[in-house]
Amino acid sequence: MDKIKVGVIGCGMQAPKHISGLRRIPGTEIVLADKVPHLAAELGGKEGLQWLPEVKELFADPEIKAIDICTPTTSHVELINLSLESGKDFFCEKPLCEELEAAKRIQDMLAKDGKIGMMGYVYRFSPPFELGHAIFADVPNTGESMVLGRVLTAFFRLGGRGGRQVWKHRKAEGGGAINEMLVHMIDMAIWFFGPVKEAEILASAIMRPKRMIQGKEEEVDAEDYVLARLKTKSGVEVVCQADLITPVFTQLLEVQGENGTFMASIQPDMPSFIFCNEAVAGYPAGKTVLNFGMRNLFEAQMAEFIRRVRTRQEPDRGTVKDSILLLEAMNLLRKEKI
Repeated sequence: MDKIKVGVIGCGMQAPKHISGLRRIPGTEIVLADKVPHLAAELGGKEGLQWLPEVKELFADPEIKAIDICTPTTSHVELINLSLESGKDFFCEKPLCEELEAAKRIQDMLAKDGKIGMMGYVYRFSPPFELGHAIFADVPNTGESMVLGRVLTAFFRLGGRGGRQVWKHRKAEGGGAINEMLVHMIDMAIWFFGPVKEAEILASAIMRPKRMIQGKEEEVDAEDYVLARLKTKSGVEVVCQADLITPVFTQLLEVQGENGTFMASIQPDMPSFIFCNEAVAGYPAGKTVLNFGMRNLFEAQMAEFIRRVRTRQEPDRGTVKDSILLLEAMNLLRKEKI
């Protein structure tokens, strides 16, 4: 198997998750860098990995074939452009960026140069949601699911405590519940039901304007609670609620169709089931409990990225094209918010 050398940029909270996934892939070598060199040195020492004092050294190294970007949103476009200009594939944590035109330019560069680009929408690798994607596969075109019939409504919820890094709670640095949490759920809604034609913010607030972050009280200005309504072109009414105030991570999805209900969560202690009014597609009438076991989503995600780099096949999820659809939906939300 060919060796793949990957440069990881950004040595904060996300990097160890990516490193853990990359390490499980045979033939993968990892090199770290950060704009703050001592962060790369500390993580490199902890993980036993090579690190470089300058980020630009990753782009200059011809042996590095792919760049893994684990930095704040505001830096993504510049780092992706540098990756592509230096002839390297890239993986980037979500969201891709905040400007639709920048995303389209990145897609044009990928198409022109034949490079692999993939985004970190990790929920697409969760078995319950992979099943959801399969049973809703026809909805974007027909509005009909092979199991639930015509899909009527969906509710997505994602809650976390926040407070791990200051930038995640600062507007100017791309933080807040919308960019950190809501984007995941809107991405899932698009994956299941297709592009969004209507979007509005029903509520947005800063519930905790002061936070203890890394032992220091910080004043923050990004929203930590948001409630949004979407309507897809396929006719599905969607409500998404996301926050950075939930003490214990919480995630769930509920979909109602004319023939029943689909409930799913990445949490094993949350209910996942299909309820059918009438038997269809191998599912009996009544409730079918879904048990998937545990999967490390970051390991699955990074393994898929490296597989695509090796095979030169365009990813089937988490693509820049997916991010363009997401940004179109986010633009609708921003217009309504204004």
